[in-house]
Parts: sequence; C-alpha cells; structure tokens
Amino acid sequence: MSDLSAKQFENARAFLKHLNALEWGSLGDLLAPEFQHQYFPASIAPPGGKYTRGKAEFLQLFQHSWIHVFEKITFGEPLDVIRGANKVAFHVKSDGVTKTGKKYNNEYMLTFHFEGEKITKMNEFVDSAYSTAFFGTE
Repeated sequence: MSDLSAKQFENARAFLKHLNALEWGSLGDLLAPEFQHQYFPASIAPPGGKYTRGKAEFLQLFQHSWIHVFEKITFGEPLDVIRGANKVAFHVKSDGVTKTGKKYNNEYMLTFHFEGEKITKMNEFVDSAYSTAFFGTE
C-alpha cells in the first residue's frame, strides 16, 4: 500500500472519529473545498429533500442533526473495508438515541473519494427500509 493510500484510509477513519466526537472543525479540515455529499438510495427522501450537498451544507446538516435530533449518535468501527485507487468504502452501523428517547441503529455504506489526502466526495447509502420506518414515525 502506498503512503498516499494509507493516508487516505487514515483520513476516512478520522472522518468517523471527528463525527463521533462532534469535532466539526477537524471534520471540515478533512474535506476538500469542492467536497460533495450524496445521499442514497434514490428511493427514499433525504434529510431536507436534497440528495447532493456541498461542504458547508453537509457540515451544517450533520451538526444540526447531531445536536438537535439526537441525544447521542456514533458510528461503530467499520464492519467491512474496501480500498481502491483514491477510494475507501466502509460498512458501518450507528448507535444512537433521539432527543425523544427512541433508539436509532441504522446501517450504512460510506464511500469516500479522494484527491490527494482530501475527501472530495462521500456517498452515503442508508438502510432504506429502516430509515423509512424510523423517520416516518419520529
């Protein structure tokens, strides 16, 4: 594995670490200025109705959700990891509780795209059945 590939993997893991710790500045430092977040699958409505967000919108959405929707939410260690040229994919699960006390345990595939050491895009695939059932009642 090249030094760059190792750094990209380290930065994908740091993304989860900073997200779990609510370290928004450190999380933002990992993202390229042109960062894009895409929400999948297309069969369910994404938060706020937007499938694609830039860096500032992404950070604002996640900060709002982590502070106003959830009492606690963390991503666990990746259950599976796939590495490719300028890409890292994680299969992860969340462990959370909403402000109303409802447990939130979703499952994700997160695909990180890199240019150098910076994350330029992150595709977030959620468990569509779980998300639809959960947010339809929350």
